[in-house]
Amino acid sequence: MLKELSIKNFAIIDDLRIRFPEGLTILSGETGAGKSIIINAVNLLLGSRAYASLIRTGAETAELEALFHMPSGSSAAGAMQNQGFEIEEGLMVRRLISRSERHRIYINGRLATMQALREITRHMASISGQHAHQGLLKEELQLLILDQFGGLGPLREKVHAAYHRLVPLLKDLKALKQMKRNQADQIELLEFQQQEIQAAHVLPGEDDDLENEASRLKHAEKLYQTVYGCLGTLYSARGAAVEQLAGVKKELESVLPYDPSLSAPAESVSEVVYRVEDIVHELRAYLPRIQTDDHRLAEIEDRRDLLIKLKRKYGGSIEAVLERTDVIQQELDAIENLSDKIADVESVLAKTYQETVGLCRQLSGKRAKAANAVSRKVEKELATLKMPHTRFRISLKAIPADSKLSRHLQADGHALTENGSE
Repeated sequence: MLKELSIKNFAIIDDLRIRFPEGLTILSGETGAGKSIIINAVNLLLGSRAYASLIRTGAETAELEALFHMPSGSSAAGAMQNQGFEIEEGLMVRRLISRSERHRIYINGRLATMQALREITRHMASISGQHAHQGLLKEELQLLILDQFGGLGPLREKVHAAYHRLVPLLKDLKALKQMKRNQADQIELLEFQQQEIQAAHVLPGEDDDLENEASRLKHAEKLYQTVYGCLGTLYSARGAAVEQLAGVKKELESVLPYDPSLSAPAESVSEVVYRVEDIVHELRAYLPRIQTDDHRLAEIEDRRDLLIKLKRKYGGSIEAVLERTDVIQQELDAIENLSDKIADVESVLAKTYQETVGLCRQLSGKRAKAANAVSRKVEKELATLKMPHTRFRISLKAIPADSKLSRHLQADGHALTENGSE
């Protein structure tokens, strides 16, 4: 029960405090008097989201506060106790709304989170708009109200959970059976792909190696001329680099008696001469490897075309082609075990189906009893309104099973749904 409400700097309200006595309280007034603002304030104290735009013009913060009496056996009292709050003095909720968007929530004087507030106030109040009663015309809401009245929430949740275990199993079984029907074609395709890749004898990095070799063959003449010319410049031509470096070394050594500090540069020149000779040796060894082989070039191009085809078909790279062989083998192994998988899924499906049917039947029976109890209570309430001869009945109709519906989604000629069979 709401005992007291305080509102400051909220919307058009400057400062308002309302104390609620025992029993029914009615707030009336013409349009624009502020009734909706009070309801909005209560909504915020029950956990609605706050916005800075709700603050009264000219103020920096709005403050809302409410004191609720908490019956000891209520769900809200239990939620408070679970979060470590005492319920003897009731529930005090205080919200500060700031233009800086740094809002604050206090529960019994202690800073709290929105989640904690919503957990406590979840079943404390029901706020209905002027058209909310129209929701009572919806069958799914009527069924929910009946289940809530009969305390069937836990059983309904079990039905929901069982149904949502059942449906994925049906999808898995359908997919496996489709694979079974396509098994021969699938095996033929996978074996063809496996043989195609294995026959190619693909090697890691082979495409890069072939590209480099093709480039050498295509530009063999240019390579030969360049390397041969460099050998002449470095070693064999008149005035070659080695010859000139040797002359420099000889000149520096001739003046060492006059300045020994030139020995270091002379030694460095010697090292350069040795390094040039090493380069010359490498280039001479490279020359015989330069080939102009049109037949080999054609082989390389054919091989590259094959690798390009395989890469396009199996993932875009040599690595993907090689990985595809492992995937193909796994899929072939899976197909070989397909019958066992189907049997396993069918076994689990049968157990889940029986569980779902049992829960739905149990829910249907308890709903029928709850429907009779609700009918009697409604008639009793209507009698107090001077309508003693009114008769109120709840009719539970089973959802008919569609001929296209899987046999695992129906029982006793009725369809099974996540909310039961009615």
